[in-house]
Amino acid sequence: MIGKQTKGTSFNGCVCYVLKEEKSKLLEAVGVDGTPEQMAEQFELQSLLNDKVKNIVGHTSLNFSPEDSDRLKHDDALMLQIAHDYMKLMGIQNTQYIVVRHIDREHPHCHIVFNRVDNDGKTISDKNDFRRNEKVCKMLTAKYRLHFANGKDHINKERLRPYDRAKHEIYKALKEELPNAKSWNELKDALADRNIDMKFKVSRTTREIQGVKFEYGGFSFSGSKVSREFSYMNIDNRLEENACASLFESAQQKPKHEEAEVQQSISHLDEGAGISLGLLNGSSSYDATAAEEAEFNRLMKKKKAKRKRGFHL
Repeated sequence: MIGKQTKGTSFNGCVCYVLKEEKSKLLEAVGVDGTPEQMAEQFELQSLLNDKVKNIVGHTSLNFSPEDSDRLKHDDALMLQIAHDYMKLMGIQNTQYIVVRHIDREHPHCHIVFNRVDNDGKTISDKNDFRRNEKVCKMLTAKYRLHFANGKDHINKERLRPYDRAKHEIYKALKEELPNAKSWNELKDALADRNIDMKFKVSRTTREIQGVKFEYGGFSFSGSKVSREFSYMNIDNRLEENACASLFESAQQKPKHEEAEVQQSISHLDEGAGISLGLLNGSSSYDATAAEEAEFNRLMKKKKAKRKRGFHL
């Protein structure tokens, strides 16, 4: 279950949207009744109790996985119970609200519209509400044994805007290619085969790599914008793990007289963590091979190599 929150200044548009006749089913209305327009007017009247609240409209859509369709398809009582638990845990109490189920999508979902000015004129807090929303949704998903799913892995691409579609294609490509790559060069080549360009963000003063970005279909995203797991440091750590795992696997297959050489390679890899794996052509004028050799030679001359965050070009 995923909760999507929005706030607004006018109830009329929000209430009329969620109560469209052809796709909605009103599960419960508390403190308001009548037509959508009449409900909106009653919401607005109560909001006058506190003129300090700008965003008087609270709206949350609770979206369930298609895997839960069979269970929720005809069980309005269960969906309403989940909505009640959600509101209680989020502190949405002692106020007007409506719970409306929509039946126009493959996945079950409902809308909660509530007044952020409660029945006593007090404000229903929205402090840290996005973080609380995420935690509450996970709790209720576990409580009701609903389907846990990574939202980015279960997306209908046909309904995405071009910007979001490009972002999703990059996410999907990184998910599939990163586990098989042992260096930045390998990852760059694998992404290039999928028409995704990868570039480093480099400091103009220190020449240190500060991040990575990906371009696809005319849109550009930093790694962390695609997903937190694809930030520059997270990708670099994963590539290092992949390279080490590959070396150990090779060591098990080599004769004993070659083990010392393999162990020496692993040692060098560890000393150069954060440096050796990340070097590649960040720009067209940058000679990756020459820089890689120069950096390796510099490290070899040091008695004690210090681990550093990032790369120096």
